[in-house]
Amino acid sequence: MNSSIEITEAAKLAEKLIDRTVEGKLSWEAVAEAHMMAPLLNMSDAKSFTTQLEPNLKATVSQRGEDVLDFSLVEFVQLSSFAPPIEKPYPDKIVISVSVEKDPPYGYDTKEEKYLAGRLVDLFGVARRSALKIDASVEKALSYLDRIAG
Repeated sequence: MNSSIEITEAAKLAEKLIDRTVEGKLSWEAVAEAHMMAPLLNMSDAKSFTTQLEPNLKATVSQRGEDVLDFSLVEFVQLSSFAPPIEKPYPDKIVISVSVEKDPPYGYDTKEEKYLAGRLVDLFGVARRSALKIDASVEKALSYLDRIAG
């Protein structure tokens, strides 16, 4: 269950992440789901995207099934890449973790929750486009079509 404070904070963060991604200041990457043993082969099937905000802070947006969107902001201890693989001495700190349905059958509990759902749908879309580099592919196609038309 999401608290009203988490919903408000998550909506603010989602708005800023959308803006910075659209401005080209943030990039996202697709993440294989935890239960998948093999690397993500078909990037277009990705349902989870993450961006590194600071060396020890990352945001993740993902879609579960067709209806649920998850958003989290996690602070973690970054170990040296030269350190031997050991269990992390400190657990990740979940700053925010919210889940909302895209279109719940009985409606949203609050206006804020409905607003958050809309922001997370938009964030998932821009994160996906960023990770899959869709804008660059569309630009290439448009450029090619302009060249063959002229």
